[in-house]
Amino acid sequence: MSTARASTRRCSTSARRAKIYALPFAISLPIVYVNLDLLKQAGGDPNNLPKTWDELIAQAKKIKAIGPDINGVTYVWDITGNWLWQAPVFARGGSMLNADETKVAFNGPEGHFAIKMLARLVNEGGMPNLDQPAMRAAFAAGKTGFHITSTSDLNKVTQMIGGKFALKTHTFPDVVSPNGRLPAGGNVVMILSKDKAKRDAAWEVVKFWAGPKGAAIMAETTGYMPANKVANEVYLKDFYTRNPNNYTAVSQMALLTKWYAFPGDNGLKITDVIKDHMNSIISGARSKEADAVLADMTADVQKLLPKTTGATR
Repeated sequence: MSTARASTRRCSTSARRAKIYALPFAISLPIVYVNLDLLKQAGGDPNNLPKTWDELIAQAKKIKAIGPDINGVTYVWDITGNWLWQAPVFARGGSMLNADETKVAFNGPEGHFAIKMLARLVNEGGMPNLDQPAMRAAFAAGKTGFHITSTSDLNKVTQMIGGKFALKTHTFPDVVSPNGRLPAGGNVVMILSKDKAKRDAAWEVVKFWAGPKGAAIMAETTGYMPANKVANEVYLKDFYTRNPNNYTAVSQMALLTKWYAFPGDNGLKITDVIKDHMNSIISGARSKEADAVLADMTADVQKLLPKTTGATR
């Protein structure tokens, strides 16, 4: 998933003075991909898919028991380092930092829930230590029950499956009302040419692809959702009826919030720190001490935050 996150705004002092514009083009949200064949084999109900992590992990454990080469669940935790860390925290109504961005806030109840959920995927769900491409390949090969990743993978995964098993997508678990949200990923369009003729030509192309027809084509051939309302509600209305797996992410649009970018010059380094701590759980090295991992993650991120309020964005 190619994502233009707010952290890309961390740039040189001179660049900060300029105005940089980007046009939203494609939107993604995390969803659950389900192998219905494995689910039914393990006694699950395709018409009553898990709505909570408790339910999903319990069902994943049953799927894992089918055979030694079967995975109950995979969770693509490594997408750009922290997208699927933010998702379960935001889903419970939590946040990454406090209001003035000077103190870590993901170490509250929401963060404890999220870090324990990750550990449970390993300890109870038997999740293997695989990277994103390997997780995708295992699911497409029919070896995994639940695969949690971006909707942007949908077209690719569907093609990889090639009819080997029945695929159904489902909403992200445990988004708690009224404050639960999910961080959006996606892509934007930017024109970089300094040549006027090229800029004018590029603008015509951009207008088409960001318009309803072009955005609809993008959605039909990827799994991303358009940022264009007319594309979703008019051009794609019949498409979503015929392809309910593509509609799952659209059904979560009301939950969409920004993918948080950490402030200051260490913003990207913070993402790496979070990824390293998550990896210590996924690898199994510290999967039995989730709360301790969260405490260490909190301390390490706090050290990298700006010392003053209102850091330059």
